[in-house]
Amino acid sequence: MPVSISWLPAHTPADLHGLLHALAEEYPVRAGEGSAADLQVAFHCVDAPGTYTIDRTGTSAIITYDHPSRAARALGSLLADIPAGGAQYCETTPLTTLGIMLDCSRNAVMRVEHVQRWLRRLALLGYTQVMLYTEDTYEISGEPYFGHLRGRYTGEELRTLDAYAALLGIELVGCIQTLGHLEQIFRWPAYSPICDYGGTMLVGEEAAYALIEKMLDTISANLSTRRIHIGMDEAWALGRGQYLDRHGARPRFDMLSEHLQRVAPMCEQRGLQPMIWSDMYFRIGSATHDYYDVTSTIPAEVATKIPQGVQLVYWDYYHTDEAFYREWIARHRALGSEPVVASGVWTWSQVWYNPAQTELSAGACIDACRATGVKELIFTLWGDDGGYCDFDSAFAGLAWAAERAYAHDGDLSRLPARFHALFGVEYDTIVRAGELTHPLSSPGLLWDDPLLGIAMSLTALPEGWNWAMLAERYRMLHAELSTQARQSDAGDLRHAALLADLFSRKIMLRSALVAAYDAGDRAGLTAVRNAIPAVLDVLAQLQDSFRAGWMRRNKPFGLEVLQIRLAGQQARFRELAVRLDEYLEGRVSSIPELDGRVEQPQPYGTSYRMLATASTIL
Repeated sequence: MPVSISWLPAHTPADLHGLLHALAEEYPVRAGEGSAADLQVAFHCVDAPGTYTIDRTGTSAIITYDHPSRAARALGSLLADIPAGGAQYCETTPLTTLGIMLDCSRNAVMRVEHVQRWLRRLALLGYTQVMLYTEDTYEISGEPYFGHLRGRYTGEELRTLDAYAALLGIELVGCIQTLGHLEQIFRWPAYSPICDYGGTMLVGEEAAYALIEKMLDTISANLSTRRIHIGMDEAWALGRGQYLDRHGARPRFDMLSEHLQRVAPMCEQRGLQPMIWSDMYFRIGSATHDYYDVTSTIPAEVATKIPQGVQLVYWDYYHTDEAFYREWIARHRALGSEPVVASGVWTWSQVWYNPAQTELSAGACIDACRATGVKELIFTLWGDDGGYCDFDSAFAGLAWAAERAYAHDGDLSRLPARFHALFGVEYDTIVRAGELTHPLSSPGLLWDDPLLGIAMSLTALPEGWNWAMLAERYRMLHAELSTQARQSDAGDLRHAALLADLFSRKIMLRSALVAAYDAGDRAGLTAVRNAIPAVLDVLAQLQDSFRAGWMRRNKPFGLEVLQIRLAGQQARFRELAVRLDEYLEGRVSSIPELDGRVEQPQPYGTSYRMLATASTIL
C-alpha cells in the first residue's frame, strides 16, 4: 500500500492545492491534519532548476521544489516510501520539458476520464508535458466531416483536459497535421479539392489554408499553452498528385518551404509558437528519401527559409547507438534552432508495451540528450494499424524513462517500489508480459491466417530457434500470467495471459497442420481438426477482453475495426475446420493454400493487411 500523506492548506503554496486535490481522487493524499499514521508533508518552492529534495524525519517531511511537476514527483517518491525513515533524498533532471505524445489518431481516442487518470500518474512520475496527437480527431466548427465517426474531441473536452493538466503542473499541447497524414479526411469527397495525393494536402490551394486557419483557431481557443505542434512529417506525396497535374514538377524543398512560410505566420497571428517534425527536410535532401541517411544534404538556402520561431522536432525510435543521436542532434542545431527530441515508448504494432526495444533505443537517446545538453525530450506512444496495444502497459516504459531522466547515475533500484506504489502492480510482472512482443510474434501471431500462414511462412527464425520452442515460451508465459491475471493500472494481465495462450495455440496448430498435410498424416490432421474449438474459445474470450479494455480506455469509435478483424479470425478457423473435414472425408483432393507455400523467408510488413491476406482488402 502507498504511504498515506497529509498536508495543511494554510501552509502549502496555492499553486499546489489543485494538484494535491486531484491526486486525492485516487491516492492517499489528504488535506488537513490527517491521522497519526499519516506522513505530514510541507512544501517550499525554491530556485533550483530541475530539482526536488525531500527531508524526512519521523512522521514529517519537507519537499523543496522548483516546479509543480517536481513537487508531484516528490510526492510519488513519498508514496513509495522513498526515502524510508529519517533521511534526505534529492533528484535532478537537466530537462526543462519531459513529455509524452499520445496517439489519438489510430482509432483509439482515449476517453477524457482515462486521460485524466494518465495525467495523475504522469504527474507523479515527473512529466511536464503531454501532446495529444490528433490528425482529425478534434471537432472544428463548420467542418462536419472532419473527424466524422472517429471519436473526435469536442472543444469542451479539450478545455476540460487542459484545465486538469494545468492543475497537475502539466502543459497540454495540441499536436496536429497541416500537410501530411490526413488520409482520414480525404476519404470524404468534401476534402477532395485540397488533396494532392494519398494523405498529403495540396500545397498552394487557398481552400487548404482556409482549413488550416480553422485548425489553428480550434487549438488556440481550447488549449491555454501557446505552443503547438503542426506536424508536416512523412508527406510522401508532396507535389506528386493534383499539384503535379496542375503545375508540373517543382523542387520539393521549395514546396515545403513555401508551405511552411504560409502556415507559420498564421500561428504567429494567433500568438502560437509552432514546432514541426523535421524528417521531410532530411528526406528531401537524401537520394534514398531516408530520414537517417548520413549523406543527406540540406542546402544552406533551404535552412535559411525555415521561419524564425519554428522549432524542429527530431524523432528517432530506432537507433541504439548514442553516437548516432549525438550526430543528428548536431545536424538539427546546424539548421538554426534548438530541437525538441522525440524518442519512443514502443506501443505501435504491438499487443503490449515492448520493453526490450524501448530500453535499447530510448536509453541511447536519453544518454545522448544528457551528453549534448538537450533540454526538451518527449516520448511518443503511437498506435499504428488500429491502436490494439494495451496502452496502459506503456506506463512501465514511461516510469522507466522518467527514472532514467532523473537518475543521472543510472541507478534504477527505486523504480520497482515507485511503480508498485503508483500502479498497484509489480513492475517486473508488466515487463515480463512484454515477452508478448518477441520479434517472432507480435503482431504476426495475432493476425496470421491459419490457412495462409503468411507470418509463420515468411518469418526467418534465428539460429537455435524453432516454432516449438516459441510455442513453449508462450505456454509458460500464459501459465505464469494466469496466476496473477487481473486488470491493473498498468495493463490488463488477464488480457496478456489470453494473448500468450492464443499465440501458443496458433503456433502449435499451424505447425502440426503443415507437418501432417505434407506427410499425408490423416491422424495428425484429425488432431488438428479437434484442436480448433479450443482456439475458437480463446479467440472469443480475447474478443471480449479487447472490447472491455477498449471501452475502459477509449471512446467506442474504432472498436469496430478490431471486432471485424477478430471475428474474421474466428471465421477463418471455422473455415479451416470445414476444409479439413472435406479433405479427410475425401470430398476434395487437396487444400490449395497449403500447396502454395513459399519456403524462402523474407521481410514482410507488420500491418493487418499484410498478415491476414495476400488478396485485396477493399
